[in-house]
Amino acid sequence: MKPVEEKRHNQGYFLLQLMTLGRIPIAILFLVVLIYGQETTFTLALNLLLLLIIEFTDLYDGKIARRFELVSESGATLDPFADSVSRLIVYWALATNGLVILYVPLIMALRDITVAYSRIVLAQNNRTVSAKKSGKLKATVQAIGSFLALLGPYYWEYIGSWSFYALSWIIITATFLSAIEYVKDAISSSKRTN
Repeated sequence: MKPVEEKRHNQGYFLLQLMTLGRIPIAILFLVVLIYGQETTFTLALNLLLLLIIEFTDLYDGKIARRFELVSESGATLDPFADSVSRLIVYWALATNGLVILYVPLIMALRDITVAYSRIVLAQNNRTVSAKKSGKLKATVQAIGSFLALLGPYYWEYIGSWSFYALSWIIITATFLSAIEYVKDAISSSKRTN
């Protein structure tokens, strides 16, 4: 690679990592606005925008990395880390404000720890640690769920408070079930090496 091309590649890589890790401070800003901001149309719009940015960067950082040949091991590690931390912050803020039940961020944290250890076992046994379909489905449910939870006070009075519980338990179920595929693969890989 020529020096100019290498410099551009390094700059692109840096910007991509900034995009990935940027989800965390954006999630913190979401938390601050949700918990400490007054309930106005502006704060709702701002939090919706912050959620959009978080989900947009999650959706496109991997595609951008592949498109511009910026795929790396550190990027593959930072992406799920940024996803987990930013979503935990968002859902903790939502739970603190009574927009989802408190079990949601707890189950999310337990799931992420379980998956992290399962990935360690898989890596030790020379198996792939890439994202599973169930993990992508979980991410989709959590992303859509965050918008629905944030907007909950605007529709609960029309369709009933049951939707608050239904949404929370759908997110919990999708989150919990997504760990099973990783755990099953980790156990399977351990049995083959013993």
